[in-house]
Amino acid sequence: MRLPKPIFNNPDFTPEHPTPVLFVHGFQGRTSAFKRQARYLAAHGYWVWGFDYGRMRVPGLYGTGDLDELVTELAGNVEKVLAATGAKKVDIVAHSQGGTVTKLYIAAGGHEKVRRVVTMGSPFHGTDLDGRAKLISPVMNKQQAVVNRLLGESATQHLVGSEWLLARVVPDTHPDVVYTSLYSRRDHIVTPNSTSMLESVDGADVVNMEIPGAPLHPLMPRDLEIARLTRWGLERKPGETTPPF
Repeated sequence: MRLPKPIFNNPDFTPEHPTPVLFVHGFQGRTSAFKRQARYLAAHGYWVWGFDYGRMRVPGLYGTGDLDELVTELAGNVEKVLAATGAKKVDIVAHSQGGTVTKLYIAAGGHEKVRRVVTMGSPFHGTDLDGRAKLISPVMNKQQAVVNRLLGESATQHLVGSEWLLARVVPDTHPDVVYTSLYSRRDHIVTPNSTSMLESVDGADVVNMEIPGAPLHPLMPRDLEIARLTRWGLERKPGETTPPF
């Protein structure tokens, strides 16, 4: 019996697009959450890649740890894709924390190796957890060692007002990269929606777009409408702000 070909990291895939796509999952996530989107993009000629990054706190789920360390891990994963494909740059498709890690990576020099970025529900400026952060933060700070052991450092680093977040003032975007940031009004984890909006720096091509179907935060990597919007983000013409569907 012939085994099915892998969706991600398939060395035998013949792409129609020169730039490979690297999927970056979120906090306590994994690359397999993007299977539906990956199949969709592969069917349209994109060479899709993905690696589970960060430590695993919950069985089968990754993406935990200090955000600065996760940025270094993303840099290593980008190099893996470039080495395997011979490409000069990658496109990054990221969910939630994955978008924050991508933003930090680009600000640290990764712009030289990234062509386009499409994110969904990413807390670029932290999250107030639908107003609950003010109640949660003091408790988590008092039990920081326990939180780090059970959830990982990024669980508190993302919170609005955290010391880590206040110390990481970096540009939202870079003019060499084209950005499409998708967000949902039904997202009650990454809030307010404005935290997912990127500022154009030095003329960077940026589109911040509310997802018409407004999926819940955990369902975004599996959403077919977002898959279509992701493809649009990877292909849209300079200055184009509305998809043709």
